[in-house]
Amino acid sequence: MRIGNFIRITLIAVILSVPLTAMTQEVKFGHISLADVVLLMPEYQNISKVLESETSVLERQFNSMREELQKIEIDYENNFDKYTQEQKNAKEQEYVAMQQRVQEFFVNAQQTLQRRQEELQVPVLEKLNQAIDAVGLEHGFLYIFESNSGLTLYQSSKSVDVTPLVKTKLGI
Repeated sequence: MRIGNFIRITLIAVILSVPLTAMTQEVKFGHISLADVVLLMPEYQNISKVLESETSVLERQFNSMREELQKIEIDYENNFDKYTQEQKNAKEQEYVAMQQRVQEFFVNAQQTLQRRQEELQVPVLEKLNQAIDAVGLEHGFLYIFESNSGLTLYQSSKSVDVTPLVKTKLGI
């Protein structure tokens, strides 16, 4: 039983000493404005250029389809009195079908651009996270919070703004 008591006493001493050693270490918290960093990253600016170009292509296609739809409508209105009922029905069906294609194209284009934006942002956000992790490790931060998230209810003056450190790590 003496060995068992010794182990228990040693275990209790170790458990009690851990919080004391943790309390003697400095606890560092940091905050960062992600928007301030991301907007300066050259990779992010390239994303904007790529998306503008792809948006322009899709807008031209969309406008072309809308012009075609408008031609169908104008033709229908101009020749309404000349058309037989069968021709009117056919033109109305053509118009409705084209209108549906235009709407589907618009929805698909939005989804395509959203997916493309997400796809292009992944490497940029990974690079940013790596820089934040490196700054956190190098400077001994326990946590780094996003300062503009709206989730921070209180921010002490002891919290370190790591935005400049991350910018430096990224070379911007």
